[in-house]
Amino acid sequence: MKIYSSIDDFSSFSPCVFTLGVFDGVHIGHREIIKNLLFRSEDKYCPILLTFNPHPRKILTPKKNFLYLNSLTERINRLKEIGIKHLIIQPFTLTFSRLSITEFFNILHSKFKIKKIINGHDAHFGRNRDGSYEELKKLSHVYGFQIYRVSLYKLRKKVISSTNIRKSLLLGNIRWANEALGYFYTISGYVIKGKGIGKSIIRVPTANIKVNSEKLIPKKGVYAVKINYLNNLYEGMLNIGFNPTIDKKNKEIKIEVHIFDFFKNIYGNKIDIFIIDIIRNEKEFSSIQELREQIQKDKINIKKFFSCEKKN
Repeated sequence: MKIYSSIDDFSSFSPCVFTLGVFDGVHIGHREIIKNLLFRSEDKYCPILLTFNPHPRKILTPKKNFLYLNSLTERINRLKEIGIKHLIIQPFTLTFSRLSITEFFNILHSKFKIKKIINGHDAHFGRNRDGSYEELKKLSHVYGFQIYRVSLYKLRKKVISSTNIRKSLLLGNIRWANEALGYFYTISGYVIKGKGIGKSIIRVPTANIKVNSEKLIPKKGVYAVKINYLNNLYEGMLNIGFNPTIDKKNKEIKIEVHIFDFFKNIYGNKIDIFIIDIIRNEKEFSSIQELREQIQKDKINIKKFFSCEKKN
């Protein structure tokens, strides 16, 4: 896959099929757009996907704490897996956001020989999202391209969108989010030293994970997870929360994973955590002993969960 750092960096004399969007999550709705892009290229047009970084919301509504489903690297890797050959990562700035749809298409027309545009059901081009599908149809006659609109995608009567996936993760509806994504929601980070509470007090050793501050973290609770470390896959349990039983004054969310039957020192190393399902919500216990007992129950429940998964 060839990656271009802006529209200006791209150069090709070949006619192209074009789509654009943020594609945060690269969920199954996004994948339908991309499949359409590749299909419509018919092996004779150059398929081009244009995405933005940072997310437009980070620029247009900076006071709101917007969180990503994918880091830029994760997004690039998922697009590469699907088969994108030409990826343009356009810096999104206030100046860029003020381009009208006509101004934007003048730029595209000067750079690309666009023959077809693949449009998502809610995709809009240009300033204030003025470039609706109807406006694009008008422009198609001016610039001489065909436009194809990909239908709305739903899963159990709920629209598949990055927004709905974020909401589901924050509500603990992990199964719907994973189905909508088409893969297990993933948290990646480096193992850092904690206070040693897991090993010394709870008697269950955990790895504390330092995660990108712009990454969306699901609802506080205990999760069944799988862990990728050096391309080996392990089962385990993940805790996301404030550890209220241990430290009532703590205001920082901690991400700790206990890897089953694993005894290596992995401080400073990167791991990927695939979140399979939520087991229970975070709870404050009346004593350390009660917490210990619950964690042992959680461990047994998660092992049973994975055992049943293997049988199915």
